[in-house]
Amino acid sequence: MADRKTIILLLVVFIDLLGFGIVIPILPILIERIGAGIFMVGVAIALFSLFQFIFSPILGRLSDKYGRKPILIISSFVNAVSYFLIFFSQNLLIILVARIIAGIGSANISVAQAYIADTSSLHERTKRMGLLGAALSLGFIIGPFLGGIVSEKFGIGAPFLMTGILALVNTLLIFIILPESNKILQKHIKIELFNIKVTREVLRPKNMSFLLFLFFFVNFALGLIIGVFPIFSQARFGWHEAQNGYFFALIGIGSLVTQAFLINLLLKKINETQMIKLGLVIFGITIFLVGVSPVGWLTLIAGPLNAVGFSLLNVNIQSLISLESKADEQGIVMGVAQSFGALARVFGPLTGGTVATLNIALPYVTSGIFTIVILIVGKNSLKLFKSARTTS
Repeated sequence: MADRKTIILLLVVFIDLLGFGIVIPILPILIERIGAGIFMVGVAIALFSLFQFIFSPILGRLSDKYGRKPILIISSFVNAVSYFLIFFSQNLLIILVARIIAGIGSANISVAQAYIADTSSLHERTKRMGLLGAALSLGFIIGPFLGGIVSEKFGIGAPFLMTGILALVNTLLIFIILPESNKILQKHIKIELFNIKVTREVLRPKNMSFLLFLFFFVNFALGLIIGVFPIFSQARFGWHEAQNGYFFALIGIGSLVTQAFLINLLLKKINETQMIKLGLVIFGITIFLVGVSPVGWLTLIAGPLNAVGFSLLNVNIQSLISLESKADEQGIVMGVAQSFGALARVFGPLTGGTVATLNIALPYVTSGIFTIVILIVGKNSLKLFKSARTTS
């Protein structure tokens, strides 16, 4: 049973992804209604990921210096502001500014991960990271459905008001209930907007640089396919919004089941590096299968299995990054990791969209092949890592 601190922390990341999920079906419609084109939808999505990339290590560093709690409070409030901005003023410039602010606020996932590292023993860390991932998946499942239903019944701005209120409630819960977890505040740390030196220091150990680049390439492989799926499914199977909604819900359910239950079961049999190899195989094969599938039902099966593969990768890579980090550097290291993931989510969709102009299925085939290449190239490096059980 999760304790009160863990529940509040899970709520933080759940609301982050709930807001992101709500945006998926609504943002393109909203931008279209105000007279902008589909290109600006891409810009709005890229701005979110770009600023999440920039601010993830900054928030992580700030949490090393001032504590996890104040940074979680401020970032949650910043998220609330971003949603209220869109609700009160549905203007293109305001929407773009709000997406920048949302990217900054949602960079707090690295702080939540550092909090988990502060408050869990080595053998519990992978399980706790799995719970954190499950909260993210749940937000992604509920968000698109909630956004569609609420906007249809109460207007296109209503979901942003609802999510803004939830983020405000979350801010109060953190302030009232969540205790500080960082017992080793580093007041001497200098905070810079973009510190190449800090990132270089984090990357200096070969084991850490391998894990961070692995995290980048896995997220890049996912980013190749995300943005083009509605176009792909319509062209290949004649799917519309409802079918795409079911597909994304199945993906979310696959992620949730994997991160909340399957990882804990697998940990009894295999370690983190073995789960990463398994995840690469499942992810690579299923995403290739989506690309070549001639029928929709096969895609509906491959989609959640693909989510299983990615979830195995995402949780276990981040767990190993945490295990390979020093206790007093959890914030900055997890921040750099989230930056690598966010940067991949900037370039992945842009690359996927470009490749899709040649052939709509090509991003899926490319992503599948790319993932198997990652497995082949990284297989020997993965043997060097200890699991949580061997270090506890």
